[in-house]
Amino acid sequence: MADHDKERFLMLAEAAVGAYAYVAGLLADLPVPIVLPDLVQAVDGEPTECLMALSRARQLIEDEPIEEDHKRAYEHMVLEWFAAYEILALTRLAGPAPWRLDVVEYALNRLMSWVEMIEDDELGDSQS
Repeated sequence: MADHDKERFLMLAEAAVGAYAYVAGLLADLPVPIVLPDLVQAVDGEPTECLMALSRARQLIEDEPIEEDHKRAYEHMVLEWFAAYEILALTRLAGPAPWRLDVVEYALNRLMSWVEMIEDDELGDSQS
């Protein structure tokens, strides 16, 4: 892995860990809090527990006493995190093709767009 690719990969991996923490915070603030395990502690080990908990969170969001457009926003936010994570995992195995790193960056940007819409309550039927 070239130095600039490795640096970008590490930067995006760090951003994904930060995004997970942000997602966890938003899920914990729901009317029925959804608590996720700490990914930072799992990074050194196996993140399977975190991945399973986040996958389960998608199901639990459906039962939240919130508007449907908010449910979709939370679901999309979670899916964007999974997209970034999966491409990071693939990059670790297959190498850092520039387009793979672009996909991760794009997924994280979309995730942050959903976060901003959730926080600013800018959701409507056109967003779902």
